[in-house]
Amino acid sequence: MTMSLLRGAESLVKPFSDIVRGPFIFSSRGVLTDDSATTLVRALRGAAGESAQSTLGGRSRSTVMQIEGLGRVFIKHYSHGGLLRALTGGRFIAYGVPRARVEFEMLEKVRELGVNAPQPYAFVKKGSFVYGTWLVMEELADTRNLVDLQREDPDGLQRVMTALGEQMVILIRNRIFHIDLHPGNVLVTASGRVHIVDFDKAHTFKGPASALRDLYLRRWRRAVIKHGLSPVLSEIMSLMLRSYSE
Repeated sequence: MTMSLLRGAESLVKPFSDIVRGPFIFSSRGVLTDDSATTLVRALRGAAGESAQSTLGGRSRSTVMQIEGLGRVFIKHYSHGGLLRALTGGRFIAYGVPRARVEFEMLEKVRELGVNAPQPYAFVKKGSFVYGTWLVMEELADTRNLVDLQREDPDGLQRVMTALGEQMVILIRNRIFHIDLHPGNVLVTASGRVHIVDFDKAHTFKGPASALRDLYLRRWRRAVIKHGLSPVLSEIMSLMLRSYSE
């Protein structure tokens, strides 16, 4: 009975379909059209990507543009960190699954579980042995991250942290480790809806949920201290997650 239910659930997931545009391969679950893929090619060829400075001092490469049928999309450009970035830029050696696909599938998974995260539209690959890769997803417009919210609307912090804690409990219960979950990766819309972003390298945690909870708390506290943020962010998070039990 269990196996038949699993097969039934798998059959509900649309298979990936590919659109090839020269050296680019766009893989999605039927969301992209030929026209939208062609528009995206122009974006990938014509722009090296905007350098977006995060509030916590990190740098990411991205392009935001309007795509007919999808609206405004956020195109994430993957690259190595540290010294490798200077040597290879956004090029990867073909080994394992491209990071764009891994994040695409993780976004699908956490959204299905009830976590507010950007909707992924497609992942892109250019090249074979050495390749570049991108992720196309919805743009979360008119948002502030927790750092900005703390400075501009401290009175609304408790409500937002409560909503964030509820989403983190979902991640913990399902053993999903977001390795870079810090206040800069929590976005809040004008209506107060809380989103968690940047699931790059997120993966399944092998230990007990309580160990994952403690790991989240340590890393969150470290980010708050490192960037000189209000300790209130750590205190509320600790209260939210310490009450969680398996």
